Amino acid sequence: MATRRSIGEPGAAGVANISRTRRAQLVAEFEGELGIDHQARARAAYEARRWQIIKTVIVWTIAIMFFLIACQKLWLMGLEVDQPFSDLDPMKSLFGD
Repeated sequence: MATRRSIGEPGAAGVANISRTRRAQLVAEFEGELGIDHQARARAAYEARRWQIIKTVIVWTIAIMFFLIACQKLWLMGLEVDQPFSDLDPMKSLFGD
């Protein structure tokens, strides 16, 4: 015996059964009718991703530079003392007398 299907939202069930390829074709046709340029949209998405990567690289480069400068300064401060932790005045070491 066949099972009954609910009659609520018959269109939604039909859309769910469409393959991804066919769904993409339908969306492309619909967007084409609306005048949406796929190449321009893809190019804009690519440029947004590219700019995000560039900003990330710039920020990380600056952060690493500050970290290396701090490490170098701490190393130089450590060379100036005779015994480790004997001079605990970092302001004097950083900015001089």
